[in-house]
Amino acid sequence: MPKTLIADLFVETLELAGVERIYGVVGDSLNGLTEALRRRGTIEWVHVRNEEAAAFAAGAEAQLTGKLAVCAGSCGPGNLHLINGLYDCNRTRVPVLAIAAQIPSAEIGSNYFQETRPEALFRECSVYCETISDADQMPRTLDTAIRAAVGHRGVAVVAMPGDVALRTTTGVIARSRTALLPEAATIIPDQDSLARLAALLNDAGKVTILAGRGCRGRMRNSSRLPACSRHRSSMHSAARNS
Repeated sequence: MPKTLIADLFVETLELAGVERIYGVVGDSLNGLTEALRRRGTIEWVHVRNEEAAAFAAGAEAQLTGKLAVCAGSCGPGNLHLINGLYDCNRTRVPVLAIAAQIPSAEIGSNYFQETRPEALFRECSVYCETISDADQMPRTLDTAIRAAVGHRGVAVVAMPGDVALRTTTGVIARSRTALLPEAATIIPDQDSLARLAALLNDAGKVTILAGRGCRGRMRNSSRLPACSRHRSSMHSAARNS
């Protein structure tokens, strides 16, 4: 089977996921990825003042579009600066993929200059966090990270040494965009629960409904609830995270 450069396959997978831009600060451990972006010319690299701004920018994009957004940081303090923004992204439940470059794979565990442990640092602010240590591991790990970010509405972190990005693999990208991006789950309460809720509303003297983030995209249907009650009701939408 023909072999593909890991960095090219990485970018091709992001293209399939509908990613249009990556926010970050360039660094030598990201050279493989940024060169692949330059060659392909399909995804924009948005240079920011620092990596913290990159994470917040990705979070803002995900909030506004509802789609997967991406940020990146080089090894050591580069990706460490992502953490503030990633905590915010994960708490507000937006789909963000963070690319955390790592020191050369042969130097891991040697107290190398700027060595950190991204898989430990980012575990508390992500729904998925994994290090790619082998070229053939990359396709499945990246696919899993994207599915986790989109499916769980949170941050997925992929750490990868710069030298791994320059290796080749026989792996392939996901079969289709549908296979890569899970559909949002629809939760429908059972009829008994709906009947009990209707009874609570009808038996109340005056009802105020505070609709938060869980009603995102459903306010049109939610606003019909007062009409279902015999009593006058008022509805307010929480501006934050709604």
